[in-house]
Amino acid sequence: MARRGGSRTAMIIIIVLIVVVLLAGGGLLLLRGAGGGLMGAAEPAAEANVPPTPTPEPQTMSIIIAARDIPRGSRLTAQDVTIMSWPLIEAAPPPYGALVVGDEQGAGLDQVEGRIARVDILYEQPVLDFMITPGDEPMDLADLGSDAALKVPQGMVAVAVPIQRLSAVAYALREGDHVDIMMSFNFVDIDEEFQTILPNQGLLFIEDIETGEIDFLEYPLGREEVGVLGQSIIVVPNGEQVSKKATQLIIDNAIVMRVGDWPLRDLNQPIIVTPEPVVEEEPVEETEEGEAPAGEPTPTPVPAIQVPDVITLAMTRQDALVLKYATEVGANIDYALRSALDDDIEDIETDTVTLGYIVNFYNVTPPEKEEYALDSQVGLLSQFAPAETVTEVPPPSVD
Repeated sequence: MARRGGSRTAMIIIIVLIVVVLLAGGGLLLLRGAGGGLMGAAEPAAEANVPPTPTPEPQTMSIIIAARDIPRGSRLTAQDVTIMSWPLIEAAPPPYGALVVGDEQGAGLDQVEGRIARVDILYEQPVLDFMITPGDEPMDLADLGSDAALKVPQGMVAVAVPIQRLSAVAYALREGDHVDIMMSFNFVDIDEEFQTILPNQGLLFIEDIETGEIDFLEYPLGREEVGVLGQSIIVVPNGEQVSKKATQLIIDNAIVMRVGDWPLRDLNQPIIVTPEPVVEEEPVEETEEGEAPAGEPTPTPVPAIQVPDVITLAMTRQDALVLKYATEVGANIDYALRSALDDDIEDIETDTVTLGYIVNFYNVTPPEKEEYALDSQVGLLSQFAPAETVTEVPPPSVD
């Protein structure tokens, strides 16, 4: 009987130990779920509870834009403009001269009151300071500068030079084109002291022995050579000195601002914006059958086209000086039209073209001496003299 009691006691002890182990394991799991883990495991949970960093709002500035299409010459009011928020980012800075609205940077929309539009301003286009005149100025823009000055790129100047049919690419040049300017110069030999074209003229003074009068003989100076019979002779030039021509690309990437004269309609005249006139249609007489009488329309006269003889170019100040000098010394100037894809190419280097350059570079062999020659007095270019005006213009074809 004693052994049976001991076995029962051992069995009870084992069961109690199993229950204790199970309770301990369940408590450990509960602690992990509530406390986020054991030592050192609470940090990820703490990071999850940190609120996210707020994204900073982009900085903006308020500028004035047009609330409608504003024609040139209009006197502005606050109702003609509105406000737009312009983001302050380095990649897209605000336009130069923009009118800023704000307590710290500028006034409100009233800063355009009474000012006059110097150019056409489109709907929602930023209103820049140079686009409108000061409010206390009169309607006359003569004292405020020309519209042409608004088109000259910053850092450049505009100059006008004469053109003709061949130099202006057969009148193909238009506003906004970029051109390269080629020049040909004629070089001659001169006397370094007199600064005159050689050869010099010599004066031979002759004294009359009987009368004592002194006379002189004028002749061009030449050089002394030995004649066929051994005598000394003076060789003088037969005709004028042949000039030595050199051609080079002098100015690159000039901008065509205008072909022909600038209009003078705004010269000392007030700018008055008037509405377009309404054209009233004349009543058409109807025939008995209700149809309009048949008749040929009155032909519209076509005005004659004035051939331009001047062009306005924008270039740097130094290039303008070079062009002025070349024009005044009589250089032959031509304007080469650039491709629209080459507008940004500058500092082009070319070789000066002379007769020696053509002979050496293109391997041109000078002709041998002949007993005959060609008359070069009538050149090919003389056949292309430009006409003053085009008196007849064919009417456009109607398909």
